[in-house]
Amino acid sequence: MSINSKFKSLELFASKVKGPLFDFDLNQTSLDDMSSIRSVSIVEERVEVHVVKVLSVAKPLSIQAHPDKGLAELLHAMRPATYRDANHKPEMAVAVTEFRALFGFAGIQELKDVIRTVPEVAGLIGHEDADKLMTIKEYHGGNDIKSSLQSAFAKLMTASKEAVSEAVNKLKGRLNDESKIRTLTEKEELVLSLERQYPEDVGVLAALLFNYVKLSPGEAIYIGANEPHAYLSGECIECMATSDNVVRAGLTPKYRDVQTLCSMLTYKQIFPEILRGVPVQPHVRRYTPPTDEFEVDCCLLPPGEVAVMPPVPGPSIFLVMAGEGEVQADSMSGSEKAKEGDVFFVPAHTEVSLSASGHASMQLYRAGVNSRVLYSSNAAAAAAAGKRSQLQNICDMAS
Repeated sequence: MSINSKFKSLELFASKVKGPLFDFDLNQTSLDDMSSIRSVSIVEERVEVHVVKVLSVAKPLSIQAHPDKGLAELLHAMRPATYRDANHKPEMAVAVTEFRALFGFAGIQELKDVIRTVPEVAGLIGHEDADKLMTIKEYHGGNDIKSSLQSAFAKLMTASKEAVSEAVNKLKGRLNDESKIRTLTEKEELVLSLERQYPEDVGVLAALLFNYVKLSPGEAIYIGANEPHAYLSGECIECMATSDNVVRAGLTPKYRDVQTLCSMLTYKQIFPEILRGVPVQPHVRRYTPPTDEFEVDCCLLPPGEVAVMPPVPGPSIFLVMAGEGEVQADSMSGSEKAKEGDVFFVPAHTEVSLSASGHASMQLYRAGVNSRVLYSSNAAAAAAAGKRSQLQNICDMAS
């Protein structure tokens, strides 16, 4: 059963829901009914909002990147109809099933291998840029590598539709022929799969330049601003800063802003860090990305077991992904039944006890604001209050 059949299409923004524990069943709730379910936190007297989504990727999503705040403000000011807000959109994907994605540029040696062994890509890049990539060394420094890679990538992505179509068809034909006499690599198999779904798309060729990331259930990746990526297959919990800003350039029928994407990327060549979470309680692991807006906890609770989700300084959304049991907030006199497909809103500073029943493990995810930020904010507020109190005492003594 796919996630979509459990949750329908879930997208939660910030909430004004009151009470110690609010429950609604997505199997009986439409998106229109959920318009007020939001997860809000106050950081430095500003409302910071994050979004949690449940994704079931049946078809590869677009090659895209999300702008940093500075670029988001500029794009929104220049083209508000396309870029509808001025916020950045860092995001994290936590794999629920086997999950596949493209993320960031491959290392220089792998890129050289592409230039040398894939003439269809080298031809679109052109001799000059291809030669620069082939002769560059890692010790030349990041700026030289970035400049060469940016130029080559831009040539590929801005090639004419006719040239791209010809190159993709040549690559497809060649790989199909070679598959009869040798085993294709994973990247080559991926290229053929992408071509079947997005025929004659430049993204089919661009995929060869990116890292091919494979996540097992429980593993996660963080995607920062200006990093190219594309989700390919699998199911995940995705959490992000609230924004609609997406700059696309391939594997999509939607609007493409190729020049913006080519100019905004970091062109870092690094395989993403695979996050596996840190234990915070028995059966509970926490995924903490390097951004203020969010964090995700995962609880995998065997039948008959009990777990405690520790209180955090901000409100949270709980998603029951599998199994059944009971959920109880520390401010409640009784517990609530919880089953696959249920979602709970839990206010800040609330401890939640979980118990699993039935024959299968109960799996829950909690999405909330990054606790590190809120604890830091609380500590700063306490320190400021302490200084005010000390100053008042001095004034009282002086008088």
